[in-house]
Amino acid sequence: MIEILLVDDDALVRGLLAEWLVAAGYGVQHADNGSTALEMLLTRDFGLLITDMDMPISGGLDIIKAVRRMRPGLRVIAVSGGKRDGGQNWSVSALDHGATKTLPKPLERSDLLAAVEQLAPLDKSHTKRA
Repeated sequence: MIEILLVDDDALVRGLLAEWLVAAGYGVQHADNGSTALEMLLTRDFGLLITDMDMPISGGLDIIKAVRRMRPGLRVIAVSGGKRDGGQNWSVSALDHGATKTLPKPLERSDLLAAVEQLAPLDKSHTKRA
């Protein structure tokens, strides 16, 4: 099972996204800030990181920069409902610093799952056929 680290300071958003991902067959661990997420990355292997960009404690850009040093091969999806980050578009900033993909909030279930499946495809060869 592919384990995803989901980072968002909004508990409702974390819960909803985790529900979607678990229903699709992924394992999900979550953190409510960047500091906690980086601690988790030191002790666990994840197949994908999904991070909100706009958080009060260690925002998404801080996480992406740290992940590129700690785990250069880890794929990252950056999400945000914001327009700009540090004077430029948050999406451009995230990609410039190493995010693999960006998605705008509010997220659509189909868009999130398509992006996750593209970056961390599930092995469906073990699923039972009816």
